[in-house]
Amino acid sequence: MNKPQGFWAVMELCDWSHEGDDNKVLAPLIQYLSQQEDEIIFQFDDQMSELLYQLDTRKLAAQCEQMEPNMSGDSFLYSRCVALLNGSEYYEQARLGRRKEIWTMEFEALLYVPSRAWAKRHKKPEEEYPHIPPLSYETGINQEQWK
Repeated sequence: MNKPQGFWAVMELCDWSHEGDDNKVLAPLIQYLSQQEDEIIFQFDDQMSELLYQLDTRKLAAQCEQMEPNMSGDSFLYSRCVALLNGSEYYEQARLGRRKEIWTMEFEALLYVPSRAWAKRHKKPEEEYPHIPPLSYETGINQEQWK
């Protein structure tokens, strides 16, 4: 899963027949990852964090605020998650600022997929998840893109 193509293939496991119930949408993805070695779960987490980090820009935040005047750092993050759920082409369009509708949607539950998959695999609480990705996806952390 070192390449984004692997990440995107795994993202296609989401079950959109349960749209509206984020946990059910993500269940097949979590199930799949819970059957993988920790390294694969951690790679998924790292790739997800990197992709969210790349969307953390002043330009996209301004676009979000235009669409959602009550935007917060969290709502901007949760909207960035939507880009990942819609596949690589959609993601690229969002990254280029060509998917303004994204800013009216949120999908926070995606952030918890790695820890939930790991917890399921090890039959431990999510809070014990031992991995921290090298890049943070928190809003405003991509300093180069917020200058």
